[in-house]
Amino acid sequence: MLKVGIIGAGAVVQGAHVKAFQSRDDVAVAAIADPSENCRNLIGEKLGCKALFEDYRRVLDDPSIQAVDICLPHYLHERVVLDALAAGKDVLLEKPIAMTLEQADTMINAARNAHRQFYVSLNQRFYPAHRKLKEIIASGEYGKPFLALCQLVGDELARLNDPNSWKGKWDLAGGGALIDTGTHIVDLVLWWFGRPRTVSCHWGRFIVEADKADDNVAITFGYDTMLVQLCVSYSCRTDPWRETKQIYFPDASIHITMAPDDPILIGKDRQPPVPVPTAPMLSWWDGSVTAGIHHWLDCFSGKAKPEYGPEAARETLEVILTAYRAAEQQTTLTL
Repeated sequence: MLKVGIIGAGAVVQGAHVKAFQSRDDVAVAAIADPSENCRNLIGEKLGCKALFEDYRRVLDDPSIQAVDICLPHYLHERVVLDALAAGKDVLLEKPIAMTLEQADTMINAARNAHRQFYVSLNQRFYPAHRKLKEIIASGEYGKPFLALCQLVGDELARLNDPNSWKGKWDLAGGGALIDTGTHIVDLVLWWFGRPRTVSCHWGRFIVEADKADDNVAITFGYDTMLVQLCVSYSCRTDPWRETKQIYFPDASIHITMAPDDPILIGKDRQPPVPVPTAPMLSWWDGSVTAGIHHWLDCFSGKAKPEYGPEAARETLEVILTAYRAAEQQTTLTL
């Protein structure tokens, strides 16, 4: 039985992470830490855990706990990860890996020196439609892609407008929409197409009134044989949360949506796109988070080998920071 501690019991844990742990009978959540008594009590009740602490170090002091799931604001990632590694725990960390490359390198080196496993949750890699696109690109069946359009529109106005929330603050989050949920799309772009040659970026705070970072951002990645355009908005309160990707090949187009029935479609010969068979997954978010956490739990238990290491999350952060720098300098930067 793998014993795990949860550090941070906020919104991301209360939904998908709880479901991931509830669906494993070979894993026990042995302790939970969060400054909020309400949050830790809520998660404790859902997971049947009675070891609830305000101080995360109480979790690390338990020698029976082998791994920790860290879901904290970005500015706390480095400190808590380093403490967990020093305590001999394997670590699963919510994205992004850090706010700076120096922080990321410190954690990666600490894990290597401690001989502990350290992974960052990039759960959208586990969404079947995204995995299917990876297979299609690798197969070369439709030639090389020449254009990709990726769009995320969502509503984070409440937390971004809250001056007391860390969300969207440069010094506590490292940025706004781009470094937050935008991490997922940037990671997918790198996973699908590799490292871009150039990056250009424009961002703005158009709707959010608090002194925060970007609520809307647009990025163009330049490759030798294709362009990728990415748009992330945290201020679209009129529509449900929506993520779409369109990838164009010489002989076909692939369209990825959040639809549970037909999440990936293929277009040919100017005809309406038709579904592409994929593995079933009822929920694009809960399903992919659960699949990702299960993979890392298997890695911690020695039942699986990791699909990627923390270096992938570091590269994603590097591209994001380059995009912010390109916007600040109002230029296109070379990676």
